[in-house]
Amino acid sequence: MFDIHEEQRSLAAINKLGAEYPYAASMLAYLVLELYLKVRLLQDRKTLDYPEVSLKTKVGPVRKKLTFGDAKKLDDASFIDSFLVCCALGDLECIFKIPNDKRYSPDRNDVFHLNRYLASPLGSDRESLDAQNRAHLRTAKKHLVEASARYFPQWTIVETNGHLQFRDARRLPLI
Repeated sequence: MFDIHEEQRSLAAINKLGAEYPYAASMLAYLVLELYLKVRLLQDRKTLDYPEVSLKTKVGPVRKKLTFGDAKKLDDASFIDSFLVCCALGDLECIFKIPNDKRYSPDRNDVFHLNRYLASPLGSDRESLDAQNRAHLRTAKKHLVEASARYFPQWTIVETNGHLQFRDARRLPLI
């Protein structure tokens, strides 16, 4: 099965990009966060149950929507093709019953959909945009650390001196 430690490279990329390209690093952090949640669903779907998760969250194309309760009974390939690939971060938050005030998707959407650029007056100075990008990166890192601790305590990501790494990174090769 999938080994999340393969994502050490992604953490190294977030760290490297963060200094010069905080916007790109923020996007990558949210991709890793979404991957974490999808892997958790895939690996633990047979044992995840109410009240820990919502079994009634529907995901998928309009005429083929499946609830998590129905999809969790599928074999791995069918679960991935019919359910998991259709899950957006907001769907995952519903399944994991993340309260509205703790959700990651509003900040992720600001980054992915360029909402902060559209909300700013056109021609904002570069310094202001850079400060916004750095603030988004701090938030994205915080979300990734929180999600890893909550959903994968065995694969917890920590931030040390501004760098992300797995808690047990001592055993991992440095990239």
